[in-house]
Amino acid sequence: MNLPPSGKYKWLPTLYSVVETLHPKKIIELGSGWGVTTITIALACRENNIDANINAYDIWNDSYWGTYNNTLERYKEWGVSEYINLYNKDFYEWVKTDEDFDLLYFDIDNNSSKILDLYNKVRPQIENGSVVLFEGGSDVRPGFDLAKEKINYKVLTDNIKYSLSIVYDESKWSLGY
Repeated sequence: MNLPPSGKYKWLPTLYSVVETLHPKKIIELGSGWGVTTITIALACRENNIDANINAYDIWNDSYWGTYNNTLERYKEWGVSEYINLYNKDFYEWVKTDEDFDLLYFDIDNNSSKILDLYNKVRPQIENGSVVLFEGGSDVRPGFDLAKEKINYKVLTDNIKYSLSIVYDESKWSLGY
């Protein structure tokens, strides 16, 4: 499996596997940054013949993440741009929409407050079978105590700072997490 350089996200193969297992058609990514997770999701779709559409959102307010155009160029370099619609939209603007999804990946410098805002917005979709993945949530990452109390999520990685966590309705999916 050829995935983009992962940097702090050593769990990209796990993200790929979740997409491969779920076969989602409507995918949302909030916080696409320079595109490594979006590319991983799109590669899982392409390589597993998943007819999916990815709507990716970010605001690129930090030089670390580059620009909207740099992200589009990375999608082209990896040959996955046909799967991805890229938008310049803030998470709190997205929350005001009613966008439907099968899989949502969330990474905007996460903490309990942001995870709870997201969960409160998408809980009905989770109860109907949608799955949410988010960066963070492990015990070594500060700022997730309140989310741990209120949301039944599972950390899919080792207990590392930049972990990957999942929220889903176990009565809808037998994922084994």
